[in-house]
Amino acid sequence: MIKLLSKHPGAFIGAVIFHLLIAALFILSFDWAEKPQEIEAGIPVSIVLPDANALEMPSSPAEAEPKEEFVEEPPTEKPDDSAKKAEQLEKNKLAALASKATTEKALKEKRKVDKKLKEQKLAKKKAEKLAEQKKIEKQKLADAKKAEQKAAEEKKVEKQKEEELEARQKQQRDKEKATEKESEAKAEKKRLEKKAAKKIAEEKAQQEAEEKQAEEKAEKRRKERAEARKEERRKEKIEEKKKAKKEAKRKAAKEAAEEKAEKEEEEKKAKERAERRAEKRAAEKTAKEKVERAERAAKAKAEEEEKEEAEKAAAIKAAKAKKEMAKKLADKKIRDESRRKWEEAQEKEKADAATATAEARKKAATASAANKASSDKARNGALNSWGSKVERHVRRHWNQAASSSGSVAKVRITVSNSGYITGGVKVLSCNGSPAFCASVKKAFTSAEPLPRTEAKYRFKNSDRTFTMMLKSN
Repeated sequence: MIKLLSKHPGAFIGAVIFHLLIAALFILSFDWAEKPQEIEAGIPVSIVLPDANALEMPSSPAEAEPKEEFVEEPPTEKPDDSAKKAEQLEKNKLAALASKATTEKALKEKRKVDKKLKEQKLAKKKAEKLAEQKKIEKQKLADAKKAEQKAAEEKKVEKQKEEELEARQKQQRDKEKATEKESEAKAEKKRLEKKAAKKIAEEKAQQEAEEKQAEEKAEKRRKERAEARKEERRKEKIEEKKKAKKEAKRKAAKEAAEEKAEKEEEEKKAKERAERRAEKRAAEKTAKEKVERAERAAKAKAEEEEKEEAEKAAAIKAAKAKKEMAKKLADKKIRDESRRKWEEAQEKEKADAATATAEARKKAATASAANKASSDKARNGALNSWGSKVERHVRRHWNQAASSSGSVAKVRITVSNSGYITGGVKVLSCNGSPAFCASVKKAFTSAEPLPRTEAKYRFKNSDRTFTMMLKSN
């Protein structure tokens, strides 16, 4: 509301003045005179009326109000004048009421006209505001469309970057997986070697423990037998003491024989123990030699496997270097061959251009209209032929990715008159793998310089931008 008032101050002031006038007319339309009192018959009163023109329609509310003057007449006036004066007063009242009704009617008409004008102004302002809003909405839609197109292009570029990043990450992951597998294989190999050595050590420890346990058992049995024999001898001695002296000699002889037998038995057992110890030492020595031979064999096998792996890696590296060198030589040969063919094509194109120019001039002399149509046709044919040459040339340098059969890539390039690509290769669409899309871009960059057009069809003051599709076989 305040904005509208600030835009149209004149209208606001006019409306205020108009309302003030209406209020003044409304106030002045009331009859502020007091109701006249009834005049006694003994006091004659005369009323002086305005001119006859007072009965006509007043031009303003102030004129519409009748003027009344009360003048005292001399007492000599007749009593029947009061009836005439009352009648005249009634007429004046009726005239005042008629004037007031006419004024109110005129005010109503004026209010209607003012209201209609005000509605027209409001309608006009509303239409202008609606038009302005439509204009703003239209501008907003255009801006939104531009922003959407820009966002779509940025999204497309971002998607291409993400695809390239994903391809690089995939290659990195494959490389890391290969390295991890190789590390796992080496770790598994070392683990098996450690396991074998540990098993041999455990077997050796178990064998020693069994031998020690057997020796302890034998020693225990020997001690038990010795104690049993000692106890038996003690008992026998006690019994022999009770026998007669005549048994002493026999007992002494018997004891001597027993001692001798026991000594012989002890010597025999000592000899058996010595033999067992010698056999045990020989077995330990044999087991130790066996373990050492197994360790040496495992170590030799590990060294041999490491040597084989190193030789294999060296062979792979040498083969890879040889393959890369062969590829570089082949690429160089292809580029040299392409350069030679391109130069031959340029010479041929120059000759063809000279021939075409001569023919064109000859045809131009005969019929300009026919020459123009023929020239356009020749130009289109030359440009189509040039596009086919470019495609064939790029395909010769295209190293298609594996498992990319049926894939299609659409690219846009800008080519200078010298045959070089300016601004890079832009992939518009590609339904193949990231490797396939990358191979398409690399094919165009590897194929530079591209075949040139005929001299008369070369580009003027600018490069030529065109779209090309490559489909894998």
